[in-house]
Amino acid sequence: MKKAVKIEDVVLGNKVTITIDEHLNKLKGKVLAPRKLAQANKSLRKIKKLPE
Repeated sequence: MKKAVKIEDVVLGNKVTITIDEHLNKLKGKVLAPRKLAQANKSLRKIKKLPE
């Protein structure tokens, strides 16, 4: 079931309609891109110090 929510932007004054799909809530906690996650973890292990 999809739910539509209408909100008004405070800064610009635009009206925006957001559609919420309940199907996406079922994906919570699942890894959607395991190869990308593995690649990111591998790259992060190589980093010794973050730049300031």
